Amino acid sequence: MKNLDISERRSIGHSHAAEVSIRIGARTKFDARVTNAGLLSVGVLVSSILLSSAVIVLAAGGKHKRKPLAPPPAEHRN
Repeated sequence: MKNLDISERRSIGHSHAAEVSIRIGARTKFDARVTNAGLLSVGVLVSSILLSSAVIVLAAGGKHKRKPLAPPPAEHRN
C-alpha cells in the first residue's frame, strides 16, 4: 500500500474508503479502492438481482394451474 505524505492526506479529506492491493507472482498486481458510495451501489445491485431472480423462479413454478392458450382442434376432441 502506498504511504501518503501530509499534503496528500489533507487533499483527500475525511472520506471513508478501503484499499486493497493483491500481488500474484512477480508481474501481476491488482489494486482496488472502494468508497461508501461504491459499497452502497454494490449492495443495491446484489439485492435487486436476488429479488428479481426470486420473482422469476416464482413465476416459472409449476404448482399453479395454467389455462391452455387455445382450445384443441375439433378432430382431437372426444
